[in-house]
Amino acid sequence: MMAKKWVILGVLPTILGAGGVQAAWFDGNDALTTAHQRLLKGQTAASVEAMIEAWQQSDLSAAEQDHLAQLLSLAITEDCGRSLSQQTLPDWLSNLSIRRETIQTTSRVYYRLQVSGESQAGVDALTLKKWPDQTVISGDLSATQQHRWRLTQDGLSEPVSEGLYQLAAESVSGKHWSSWLLLTQPQPRQTLSWKDTRSWHIAPFDDFNSTCQRPFLTLNLYPQNKPDGAPIWSAEKHKRLPTQLPMLDVPNGQYWFSVALIERRWQGALSIEEVQRIGRAMDLPDLEPGALDAIAPDADNE
Repeated sequence: MMAKKWVILGVLPTILGAGGVQAAWFDGNDALTTAHQRLLKGQTAASVEAMIEAWQQSDLSAAEQDHLAQLLSLAITEDCGRSLSQQTLPDWLSNLSIRRETIQTTSRVYYRLQVSGESQAGVDALTLKKWPDQTVISGDLSATQQHRWRLTQDGLSEPVSEGLYQLAAESVSGKHWSSWLLLTQPQPRQTLSWKDTRSWHIAPFDDFNSTCQRPFLTLNLYPQNKPDGAPIWSAEKHKRLPTQLPMLDVPNGQYWFSVALIERRWQGALSIEEVQRIGRAMDLPDLEPGALDAIAPDADNE
């Protein structure tokens, strides 16, 4: 923890000095100044509270918004965001996850936001709003969704922006819970890209935050006519990330293949995932009899 605090002390002046306005951030007693000061003192959760207050100001300049986003990214480096909030989930919520995706196919790029979770008691409704009153996701959950759900805003033309959001849930018994949510700036570069029909390229993680779990891959193969259904084959890889589709024992036909690179962080008890996904249609032939026996087992799954 002490080493990470020294990293924050070393990097923060660089952020503050961007544009030659370093001293200006400490001239007043507003929420933005307080957020800087608390982060310098290692008071991460208190700094985030000040960031939330600052985002609620109606006259934030573009430079101030950029500084708030950079402060949040810096605060996450302490312990991958677990110290950003001391608020816990209520006993009727098992987990909550927010996923922000960039999806690239051979014909277009689009964006997706998803809120998923689980509850033994059951959740009746869930809403995600961007400050001050822009509804991003809202849904009344059916009886089949109340214990495990996934609400999605799909086909977006722009990535979901950084800033202040509020997530609210209501249990089937009428209990209410809400939490502020801070999103970082969308990832500026595409780390995952196709090399050819069956292989892909993963750019080095030059700026990866070492306090978080390393990014991992999910691979999914779908029937071409059911790309939104259940995959007929899937794999999740956390080590030695593959860069090509393995030999698969599937019937001749057309398929939709998806590769996703997932980075996970936290805001207290909330899981936040940044996902880059590539997908494409492909034709796969049958394998010769016994071909699977010649494939060595994957060491990552042993």
